[in-house]
Amino acid sequence: MKRTRVLAAKTALAIGAVALGLAGCSVTSPAVIKTPYPASDGIDADLPGTQVVLRNLLVVGAEKGGPAELIGSVINRGTSDARIQLQAATGETGQPSQTTVAVAAGESVQFGPGANQTEVAISELAVEPGDITGLTASTTSGGRVDLNLPVMPPEGTYAGVTAAPTPSATPTATPTGNGKGKGKGNGQSPDATGTPEVSGTAAEETAAAEETTSAN
Repeated sequence: MKRTRVLAAKTALAIGAVALGLAGCSVTSPAVIKTPYPASDGIDADLPGTQVVLRNLLVVGAEKGGPAELIGSVINRGTSDARIQLQAATGETGQPSQTTVAVAAGESVQFGPGANQTEVAISELAVEPGDITGLTASTTSGGRVDLNLPVMPPEGTYAGVTAAPTPSATPTATPTGNGKGKGKGNGQSPDATGTPEVSGTAAEETAAAEETTSAN
């Protein structure tokens, strides 16, 4: 009887310890922060020698050579303001897209085309969607990091971030004459004098009529 009570007491203590451990995990776990884009898609980086960190960086673009947008955020954990220069990899034209973003001490800036966001446009995407593209981030204090960012197409969560691919131009057919309009039946225009050219049976009939008139 005593042994049964001892086992029951030990079981109760074990259950209480597990419950307390779970409660401790709940207390120490950070709250889930809702962001406009999935954090699993982007790249995180810290700028060496600074208190500036980059979070969830990725690029959204529809096609190689077309416009694209940088998505993510920059956080300034320092006590002084910072200026971050962002330069994307160059495309075929060799014209780099460069943007400078000011971030106050203790503040953050969200990159994107939406309201309350800072747009970081890339004029010419260097790769196709699904590939990775380069981005260099630096500060005036000397911190610098080179990143390889994933390029996502403007679909699903990212629909509307950038324009859809530009459709290729459809060639326009040039109509040809069928003998019913002005000019000859081969689609050519009348001669420079403005007098339509007469050919074939019509010309022979005209000549015969002129000979008959002369004979009379």
